[in-house]
Amino acid sequence: MPPTRFKLDAGWKKWEHAIDPAVVKAKLRRNVRRATEKNGLIAVAAIRQVIKSGGFEDNKPLTVLIKSSSKPLVDHGTGLFQAITHRVIDDFEVFAGVIQANEEFNIALALHEGAVINVTDKMRGMFFYLWQVSKGALPPDRLQGRARELWERAPGGWFPLQPGTSNIIIPGRPFIQRAFADRNLREKAKKNWQDAIKQTMRELAAGK
Repeated sequence: MPPTRFKLDAGWKKWEHAIDPAVVKAKLRRNVRRATEKNGLIAVAAIRQVIKSGGFEDNKPLTVLIKSSSKPLVDHGTGLFQAITHRVIDDFEVFAGVIQANEEFNIALALHEGAVINVTDKMRGMFFYLWQVSKGALPPDRLQGRARELWERAPGGWFPLQPGTSNIIIPGRPFIQRAFADRNLREKAKKNWQDAIKQTMRELAAGK
């Protein structure tokens, strides 16, 4: 019986390449990371849309003066809306929200969950001086620091805190929770990861 001879063509090498675990892992991680980055971006967009849409408890008059905005969660230009961002943790995980900048007080968490701020003597004095300037008893150039900043935002209309005011209540406005509860956001993220797997299989099949 004559010997049987097999000749491996270029297709066999493609097959070897396609089933190499290291190759599969590298391609999958690359495509999944791209999808993860994309999901971070759509999450940021979803959170910002929730803020823009509103539907939260209205700002109190004092908050309107401090923020120069009557819309909850929206500042005059450098506030929460601009701070929403994302950061890829690894190939399969992405953070979307506000990265804490102040270790002593997480303002984004306070806005999301609500908080009670105790009125200090310094805070009471600041509003007293703003009131004095508002009624013309003191010139604006006497203001310094935070008081000066607030006056520049709203030059007038300030009043002192009432003697019985011992705290300032920030109502909870769960903007991130509301965004992540949206089924459309979850479906989009799921589809992006599924597409990443499909893209990996296409690349392997094409021998790329």
